[in-house]
Amino acid sequence: MARSAPLITPHSALKEPDNWRGIRLVNAYRVFLAFALVAASISGRGPQVFGQQDIYLFGFVAWGYLVLAMGFEFLLELHVLPFRVQAHLHALGDLIVLMLVMHASGGPGGGIALLMIISVGLTSVLLGAGAAMGYAALATLMVLGEAVYASVVDHYERQFAAAGFLGFALFVVVILVATFEQRLQKIERLTQRRTREVNYLSTLAVQIIEQSSNGVLISEPSGRVDYINSAARNLLAVRRQDDLAPPLADDDAAALHLRLQDAHPALAGSLAAWYAQHLPAEMGDSMGDSMGDSMGDSMGDSPRGSWPIEFEQPNRFRAEFHLLHTELGQRALVVLIDLTAEDARVQQNKLASLGRLTASIAHEVRNPLSSIRQASELLADAQSDEERHTLIPIILRQSERINALVEGILDVARRPQVKPAPIDVAQWMQEFTELHRLDWAANRVIWQLHAVPAGCTLVFDVSHLWQIMDNLVGNALRHGRSDDGEVRLQLGAKILPQGWVELMVCDEGAGLTPQAHTALFEPFFTTHADGVGLGLYISRELALANGAQLIADAGALPEASEPGTCFRLRAPSNGLKPLD
Repeated sequence: MARSAPLITPHSALKEPDNWRGIRLVNAYRVFLAFALVAASISGRGPQVFGQQDIYLFGFVAWGYLVLAMGFEFLLELHVLPFRVQAHLHALGDLIVLMLVMHASGGPGGGIALLMIISVGLTSVLLGAGAAMGYAALATLMVLGEAVYASVVDHYERQFAAAGFLGFALFVVVILVATFEQRLQKIERLTQRRTREVNYLSTLAVQIIEQSSNGVLISEPSGRVDYINSAARNLLAVRRQDDLAPPLADDDAAALHLRLQDAHPALAGSLAAWYAQHLPAEMGDSMGDSMGDSMGDSMGDSPRGSWPIEFEQPNRFRAEFHLLHTELGQRALVVLIDLTAEDARVQQNKLASLGRLTASIAHEVRNPLSSIRQASELLADAQSDEERHTLIPIILRQSERINALVEGILDVARRPQVKPAPIDVAQWMQEFTELHRLDWAANRVIWQLHAVPAGCTLVFDVSHLWQIMDNLVGNALRHGRSDDGEVRLQLGAKILPQGWVELMVCDEGAGLTPQAHTALFEPFFTTHADGVGLGLYISRELALANGAQLIADAGALPEASEPGTCFRLRAPSNGLKPLD
C-alpha cells in the first residue's frame, strides 16, 4: 500500500523559498558593500574613513570582495550548489574579507568591526543559531589572532580589549537573533495550527450543512445568493449549471451568481418583505429597488408579519428567515424545511397513536362485551326470576362500564377550557368534605382533614379542581382499602416556597408497585377489575392546563400509621397562564 503524504508540511520545507530569497538579499547587501569599499579605495577616502594602516592591502581586498560578491551572485543564478553549502561559502568569504579589511584598517578598533557583527547576524538568520555560534567563535579567534599578529609582527598598538569586546558583541548578536528566531518559529507554528483549526472547522461546518436535510441559503439584501446547499437546491429545483460561482467574487463571474428572484420569485418576495421589517428604511428602499419590478407583486402578496412562511411550489416547504451581521454587511440566513417529510412523520405518528388508542379501546371493551354476551345467553335460558335478577345487574354494570369508557375517551379528546379563579383552600376543602361526608360514611371511609394554613389560596378552574379531587378520592376508595375493608383517607394542604400551594389526598392502602408508579398516569392503565384507566390521566391533563403539577408518592402522610399512596396537586397561588 502506498504511503500517504503527510498532513503537515515540515518547517524547513515551509522556510526554503524564504531562505533563497533571504540569501539573495544578503548577497545584494554584499555587492553594495563591495562597491562602497572599492569606491573608497579609488577615491582615496579609505584611509580617512576606515583607517590608514595599509591602503594597498585595503584596495586589493576591496576589489577581491567585489569579484567574490559577483561570483556568489552567479552561483545563485545557476543553482548549482545547495542552499546551505552556498550560505556557508558566503559566511566564510565574509569573515576572511572583513578580517583582511580590518587588518588593513588598523584592527578591531575601527569601523569594520560593525560590518563583521552585521555579517555574523545575517549568518545566524540564514543558517540558524548553531552554525552562527560556530562562526561567532571562529570570528572571535580570528580577531584575537589578528591582534596578536599585529602586536608581534607589525608592532602595532595592542588592541586586545577591543578584540575581546568585539567577540563578546558577536556572541550577543547571535544569541539575540537566535532568541528572536525561536520566537518567530513559535508564532509561526501557532499561526499554522490556528489556520489548520479554522480550516478544519470551516470545512466541517460546510460538510454538516451539505449533509443537512434542511435547505440552507444565504442571501444578500439585493437578492443575490452567496451560498446554497444541496437540500435547498432540491427544494427550489435549482439546476446545477445555475449554481453559484465562487462566492463573494469581484470579477465578471459575480454576475453569474444565482439570484433568488430568478429561482423562486415568491420566496424572494417574502424575503424582501422580511428585510423591509428588519433593516433600516433606507436599506430596505435600496434593497427593494435592486430586487426589480418583477418582485413587486410577490412582495405585495406576502404577509408582512407572518414568519415563517409555507410554500407549495415547486415543492412543499417552510421558509424561516434569520438576520446575520457579517463583515461584508447584512445577510439573511434562509432555512428551508421540507414539509413533505415532516407531513409524513406527523402522519406516521398519528397512525401510530391511533393504533395504540384503538388497541387499548379494543382491549378495554372486549372484557365487558364478553360479560354482557355471556349474561345475555344465560338470561335467554333463565327459568326463574332469581336467575334473571342476578344476570340483569351484570349486563347493566358492564354497559355502564362501556359508557364510562366512551365518556372518558371523549374527555381525553376534548381540550380543556380553563377559567381560572381565586380559591380559598380552607373554605373549599370544608365544602368538599361536607359534600362527601355521607357517601364516605356509607362506604366505611375513615377520613381526616388536616388543618389548612391561614391565607392558603390558589388560582384554579373550580370545576377542574372538583373533577381532579373527585378522581383522586375515588382512586383512594378503590385501591386504598385495608384488610378489614375500611379506607383511611387523609386530606390536607400546605404552602410551598415561591408562591405554590400543595393539596394532598392520601390513603393507607398497600401502596404502589414500581411498575404502577411508572405507568400511573398513562391512559388505560389500571389495576382494578372495574377500572377504565382514564381518571388519573385526565386529572393530570387538567392540572397541566391550569399550570399545575400532579404527582404520586409511595407513602401516606407522616401522621399515617400505615404505608400507602399520596397524590399531591401543586398549583400556583397567584396563577399561571393557562394552556389554550
